[in-house]
Amino acid sequence: MPYRLIAIDLDGTLLDSKGNLPPMNRVRLHRAHEAGVKIVLCTGRSFTETRPVIDQIGLDLDATVTVGGALITDVASGATLEAAPIPRSLAEEAVSWFQTRGFAVLWLHDRFVAGDDGFAIDGRRRHRAFDVWLSRSGCLMQSCTKMPNARHEPLRVTIVEDEPALLDLAPSFRDRFDGRLSHNMIHVPAYGFSVIEAFAGSVNKWSGIERLCRRWKIDPRETAAIGDDVNDIAMLSAAGMGIAVANAKPEAKAAARRTTASNDEGGVARAIDELLSDAAPRTPAAVAN
Repeated sequence: MPYRLIAIDLDGTLLDSKGNLPPMNRVRLHRAHEAGVKIVLCTGRSFTETRPVIDQIGLDLDATVTVGGALITDVASGATLEAAPIPRSLAEEAVSWFQTRGFAVLWLHDRFVAGDDGFAIDGRRRHRAFDVWLSRSGCLMQSCTKMPNARHEPLRVTIVEDEPALLDLAPSFRDRFDGRLSHNMIHVPAYGFSVIEAFAGSVNKWSGIERLCRRWKIDPRETAAIGDDVNDIAMLSAAGMGIAVANAKPEAKAAARRTTASNDEGGVARAIDELLSDAAPRTPAAVAN
């Protein structure tokens, strides 16, 4: 089979615009799994936030790539297989940089190791959506008013704000941390807000997929990836087949080799049908045609 692993983004891709899992997508995931393909949810969400979607899918998935590529988790046990945290001193520098500008900061670490999901560090520019995320994400966060004496390095540090303010801030953040931290500025449809999220310098979704490929002895050319946003660009451009949903950002579409239907039209289901069709043996008549 040309594709042994399919990496699928969640928000804006597998899930529809209301955050629901379309039944046709669930059916096709099962079909691909039955065909021997490894299905890997590859998302910017934490594993804690991803767990409910896994339960809806109802498959015995092997592993997930979450936190934008920073965490690989064994789904059956919830155990961490690999993690790529931000070095402590660099994380503290980033938090301090955000705090001096008044932002509340989310410090997300590995729940399997730490016992909770991290810290919600207060700031005078505490956006209303900051608390929306805390109330709806299911993440167990410790509230604090200043940088905590954390025992565990974070996988991600995040601020929440309206998009215009983040657009103004992003160039300065890039100038300060470029080459040391990777970061995305994205809109999060599941919560209706925008974020700047920072990771260790080498982290992106494709780096997580590559680590799984090494673990499972899969040639990276035997992978397919389906996504919609800027944090999917690396995997869409590097996978053996990159597929953007019709609602994807222009940058994501430019990185992909194919485009499928939108997330509200079962784009993932259609993409999987095409991938399985690519893998189907051809009859002599079909080859001749």
